[in-house]
Amino acid sequence: RSSIFLPFASLGLVIVDEEHEPSYKQFDPAPRYHARDAAIYLANQHGAKVLLGSATPSIETFSKALDGKFGLVELDSRFGDVTLPQVEMIDMRGVRKRKELKANIFAAQMLEEIGKSLEQKEQVILFQNRRGYAPFVSCDDCGHVMGCPNCDVSLTYHQFQNKLICHYCGFNIYMPQECPECSQNHMKHSGFGTEQLEDELQPFFPEARIQRMDMDTTRNKNSYERILGDFEDGNTDILIGTQMVSKGLDFDKVNLVGIFDIDRIIHFPDFRSHERAYQLITQVSGRSGRKSGRGRVLIQT
Repeated sequence: RSSIFLPFASLGLVIVDEEHEPSYKQFDPAPRYHARDAAIYLANQHGAKVLLGSATPSIETFSKALDGKFGLVELDSRFGDVTLPQVEMIDMRGVRKRKELKANIFAAQMLEEIGKSLEQKEQVILFQNRRGYAPFVSCDDCGHVMGCPNCDVSLTYHQFQNKLICHYCGFNIYMPQECPECSQNHMKHSGFGTEQLEDELQPFFPEARIQRMDMDTTRNKNSYERILGDFEDGNTDILIGTQMVSKGLDFDKVNLVGIFDIDRIIHFPDFRSHERAYQLITQVSGRSGRKSGRGRVLIQT
């Protein structure tokens, strides 16, 4: 993002990889700018070329390409002519009606497919775009939801630290034993994040080596490389993660990707939420079946 401010003498080419990425937009701290758009302006000043690359281009970029303002080069097949993965929806309403919901998270079909992949010595990636154990904690008696005093959003429960943490400003408190409003000790957590996913999955596959990759597990130096290295070397069977697992990773043995709670991403209160949901689903689906055989993607919705 910041490289566009370097004092270039004779700039000839700017390559913006994964140009759809929201992280190219800086809104805090100032200056507020979009690195992709600033790069196009910079290249224009230098008379340089710009190459925008993405499997899921942003709507405005693709629109400009279709209108002829940008040149368009399409790659219509995967590297090595590998077939695109087969995507299947799991309707969670039907799962609940048939009482096939396991640990309040997994559809029976999802667990069955994970089991098959592990038997065939293949690896699995599970995607849940929410870290922590549970997205909010509320009181069963009075309905009070534990919120951040600074940001007015619900606090996320992190079981490992036994803390409620605000993912915006970092405010945190220890998990209260009783409700601060009505003093009853009926506090319960709702929903699930990557931490709970990992916790609940292990009993179903006690022999499987499971790793989690999110902001909580990659804070230490080299931990990101270590987790990916373990997965690449076959020391991890199941990798659970947030958006980090959707970013251009290339693993030979991944033939199953599971996506959880996709409705929350689609109905996020943001005018780009449908576009982002499509991009995330497509990007994380692309991790499956990159070398041998047709990959599978299961989406719980």
